[in-house]
Amino acid sequence: MVKNLKRLQLIRVAICFALIIGILLSIELWFPITRSFPRAPLLIELPEAIVPLVERVLSGMLMIFLTLTALVSSRKVSVTAIASLVLLIFFDQMRLQPWVYQYLVLLILLTLSTWHKQNESDINRTLGVLQLTVAALYFWSGLQKMNFSFTHEILPELLIPFQNFLPSNHSQEFVAIGLFIALAETLIGCGLLFVRTRNFSVCLAVAMHSIVLGLLISKSYNSIVWTWNGMLIVIVILLFWRCDLSIWRPVFAWYSVNWRGKMTTSIALFLSLVPVLSFWGYWDMYLSGALYSGNTAIAVVKVNEEVLENLPEKARVHVFQTKSAGEQMLPLFEWAMADLNVPVYPERRVFTYVAREVCKLAEEKSQMELVIKERPELFDGSYSLTRIPCPNLQSK
Repeated sequence: MVKNLKRLQLIRVAICFALIIGILLSIELWFPITRSFPRAPLLIELPEAIVPLVERVLSGMLMIFLTLTALVSSRKVSVTAIASLVLLIFFDQMRLQPWVYQYLVLLILLTLSTWHKQNESDINRTLGVLQLTVAALYFWSGLQKMNFSFTHEILPELLIPFQNFLPSNHSQEFVAIGLFIALAETLIGCGLLFVRTRNFSVCLAVAMHSIVLGLLISKSYNSIVWTWNGMLIVIVILLFWRCDLSIWRPVFAWYSVNWRGKMTTSIALFLSLVPVLSFWGYWDMYLSGALYSGNTAIAVVKVNEEVLENLPEKARVHVFQTKSAGEQMLPLFEWAMADLNVPVYPERRVFTYVAREVCKLAEEKSQMELVIKERPELFDGSYSLTRIPCPNLQSK
């Protein structure tokens, strides 16, 4: 019991400080001073004049209460941190990044449960639902990578540092490597669920994150994902290494536990299964392990000369001209990365919010439009383009 209690205590500390580090690495997303990338509110839309101040206050509260949550075991403190984070996400969906989502879910499960009372069954149940949630992340992340775009576009880009060691015509090699990576990650998720394969799966997970971390650092790209990969190594070791607890016990004991146990188990089961809906567009891709999977939509905004001159500098430098029609396009992914150090949240509702704000810069809006490269087909990478003129965005 003492060993598993220690695991949970260390997990709580790791999650809180990992989230703090992520916030510091994307500071403009949380404490906006020079932010130019538009917000995409969810349900709650405050007057534009007070939004930055409210965000800074809530983000300050979040940092303080995350620190306190790491240091003391208090449900009230944890709830305050969670509430601050949820409100910040409602004010801007751009904050619902995959790493934020994972830390938030784990923190909610820790807060709802009663493991801090040092009851052995509560400790084991809490550890089990955390293990189920993390194992599901690996499973779905691997499945999301089983597609043409990952093996032909994302993976070759990641492996640029090793291009001298690969054959000149290596498309087949990339397909084989990509499928191996996707399958290995899926099997890691499955292996973590069972005691006999758990330690081996932990070793595979640590090796995978170490390789990914090295590739990202070599490209000097997306520093927040560096931290996330490093923290996933810590989390997977703390949760699974030399742990002989059966994940299935808290699941099958659902009817015999108190309401908190029922709630935490239900949340863990729901969030572990619901990503399957992402393949039909009924659940967000970033909540389904699809970061850098090649399986998400991409958006640009077609801009005219008037808008180009009025764009913020961090946006203007990324505008490119299409080869076929000579149209000037503002890529939302690159703008978000340059301004906030996070990718744009890849859902149409977010693209629409951002495009509306860009459209406001133009007097003649008919020449501008949101262009969405829809999710590519799994087997051949083909895709369709959706073009929505600025005037039509107002009604969506």
